[in-house]
Amino acid sequence: MADEKYIRTFGGDQETLKKGGMPDLVPLQASAPALDPMQASEPAQASLSEERPIVPLKTYASDFSRRMKETQASAVTVLAAEQDKTPRTPQVLPTRETFSRSNIIYGVAGGVLLIAGMIGAYFAYTSYLGTSAPVVVAPTISAPIFVDENSQVSGSGDALSQAIVQSVAIPIAQGDIRLLSLETTVANTSVFSALEPSAPRALTRNINAAQSIAGVVIVNGKQSPFFILSVASYGDTFAAMLAWEPLMPRDLVKLFPLYPASIATSTPVQMPTFFDTAIANHDARVYRDAVGRTILLYGYWDQKTLIIARDEAAFTEIVRRLATSRTP
Repeated sequence: MADEKYIRTFGGDQETLKKGGMPDLVPLQASAPALDPMQASEPAQASLSEERPIVPLKTYASDFSRRMKETQASAVTVLAAEQDKTPRTPQVLPTRETFSRSNIIYGVAGGVLLIAGMIGAYFAYTSYLGTSAPVVVAPTISAPIFVDENSQVSGSGDALSQAIVQSVAIPIAQGDIRLLSLETTVANTSVFSALEPSAPRALTRNINAAQSIAGVVIVNGKQSPFFILSVASYGDTFAAMLAWEPLMPRDLVKLFPLYPASIATSTPVQMPTFFDTAIANHDARVYRDAVGRTILLYGYWDQKTLIIARDEAAFTEIVRRLATSRTP
């Protein structure tokens, strides 16, 4: 006799409790034999086993342990070996040619920048000098007479005397006057003072450079230099001129040279000296040579204007221009 099978369900227990009874096992009703899930799957599993062999599961931990047992190596060694087996991207090192080409490019660029910097520094420096250099303004010369042309001379002492002589040698139109001015005028210095004559200080100290001029005049075909000096004191400058007379011809000999020796005549010869005379109604002192030729002279237009000229004709022309240039 087959063993009876019993079944107990939660629903059955609840039904029993409602009826006031105690839950108990209920015999299982006979029915179609139930298949055991495990048994039902056995043929399928067997079929699967026959078709595909079962491969044991491999893990990194099992591989690592196996590797250590096989090689008798430490964990560090095994990890290093695994790292070495990992494929790496090859690193391309720069060649000598690459370095050389890069150095040339950098060198050229550096040279260009250096040259550009030097040029910029030069222009900046010259610009700074142009803006910071003192501006020298030549004083404006107010000529007391009308002049026909202007010319510049330079130097001082004998060099200036030679420059004036060269200007005298350059022809000008008959009756014209050329004004001479210094190229690099020093403040409060006239052309006459720049000649550095041995005149007394009382003369040079009283000269107003801004109102004094030097020039070249031509009369009767003869060109000669002259000076118009604006003076502060008539008495001091006239006394200084008298004191300077013994040395004046020597100091101004390049500008007012002696005449060539003349043929001897029966006229009594006198030693060169200064004489008082009147020229164009103005008192003057004239220096003549042994035969009476005027070498130079000086006189006053008024008490503030002193004239030094070659001869009477030149003195007269200057006086005439002063008269026509001055405001009554």
